[in-house]
Amino acid sequence: MKLPFEDASFDLIVMHLILAVVPNPQLALLEAQRVVKPHGHILILDKFLKPGQLALIRRLANPVIRHIATQTTVVFEHLLEECAELRKVEDEPVLAGGWFRRILLQKN
Repeated sequence: MKLPFEDASFDLIVMHLILAVVPNPQLALLEAQRVVKPHGHILILDKFLKPGQLALIRRLANPVIRHIATQTTVVFEHLLEECAELRKVEDEPVLAGGWFRRILLQKN
């Protein structure tokens, strides 16, 4: 969440199964926004809830699972709200009935 790189260092950042396991996914995405170049891309593959999605089992499991493996209640759209320089280009369900999503962002 504090990369040793200058601002706007990379054309592409790949965040594969990162945002649901770091202690603060918001800070991780903000750091990716910082180091990607203008018009660069961030490719994300992870498990996210959609806004308003009930997902009762995932929500009930999260208090235990998040300490040993991964968070199961991250809503990507809430993370993106804080990243004013990023816009969603693609968002596709890819695994486990859409539990995993492949998201492509571009920096303005």
